[in-house]
Amino acid sequence: MAFRLPLPSAALAIALLAAGCAMAQPQGGQPADATLLNLSETAERDVTPDTIRARLLAQVSSEQAAVAQNAVNAAMTKALAKARALGLEVETGGYSTYQETPPRPQNLPPGTKPPAAQWRAQQSLVVISKDDAKLLEAVGALQNDGLLLQELGYTVSREQQRSLQDELTAEALQRLEARAKKAAAALHLRFDGWARVGINGGVVPPQPMFKAMRAETMAAAAPPVAAAGEQTVSVNVSGEAILRRD
Repeated sequence: MAFRLPLPSAALAIALLAAGCAMAQPQGGQPADATLLNLSETAERDVTPDTIRARLLAQVSSEQAAVAQNAVNAAMTKALAKARALGLEVETGGYSTYQETPPRPQNLPPGTKPPAAQWRAQQSLVVISKDDAKLLEAVGALQNDGLLLQELGYTVSREQQRSLQDELTAEALQRLEARAKKAAAALHLRFDGWARVGINGGVVPPQPMFKAMRAETMAAAAPPVAAAGEQTVSVNVSGEAILRRD
């Protein structure tokens, strides 16, 4: 984590005076000798995410919509049972059915029927776990059952994020107050509390480790492997510091 080094007092005073938008005259309810100073600070931490998540797709094509849908329904029923039996958290995604008309061949022999239109039915399945090995084993088994792996990656769970945000919030607030006191000293004023404070936090979203592949490629693929990289949890605080004359 990189920390900003404080500017020397004289340079800080010049910087603050030059940035007129960062300072404001007191508003209603503030003492007449008060000056409001806008500040912000960010605290960050790189962490190894504790959850692995995979999204798979059951997809079937047929000349009859009912046949395609029945096949997808059966595949999803089997996949849900298998994932739950392994103790994985599961959720189903969107379900769609649509018709695809193949292009007519340019040199189709006389009397030959063109390729028939195909109905395609598909539904996605998301599996989540904090046990990497268990989830990857399940994904491999579901691939062997004909499901396509669309996305595989790691994520920070809500519990992990909230725990870190509590620590980072305290850290960011301490740094914000320290900056306010240093700015007040550089301006020959004193820090006299806060007129307003705001807090925002979040996780920098990771890029998926694995994207969808063509069905014929996936059919011959080995079970997936994965390794967790770091993600950044951050908290940003901002506030209006009240500065007054000594």
